Amino acid sequence: MDTAITKAEAALLLPATVMTSSRMAEAERIRLAAIAARDAAIAEGVRRAARAVARVAEGLIRAVLTFPARVETYNALRQLSDRELQDIGMTRFDIGRVFEPGFSPRPANDAGQRPAPRAA
Repeated sequence: MDTAITKAEAALLLPATVMTSSRMAEAERIRLAAIAARDAAIAEGVRRAARAVARVAEGLIRAVLTFPARVETYNALRQLSDRELQDIGMTRFDIGRVFEPGFSPRPANDAGQRPAPRAA
């Protein structure tokens, strides 16, 4: 068994180090630029996906941590009478919407009103 490699076999095994023409060199530059652009796009996609996963995890953790306080608030509002809810500017329908983003109760009954003068 002969372990010697001939020059012809070595030429087939080793990549060519010299470009044969400027056209091939330009094609190689374009190929390398396309590979770099593809790698950059993949990296940006991975970064975006990681940020999205982090936002979801943060929201989930926040929801779990605030759940007991939300339940307590909900139960406290459910125990109020219609008159008491009206005093704080809410109705029974509003109780389920209290935790929606952008929810704001109507002004309470006495908001912006001056007390009526009392007759002597």
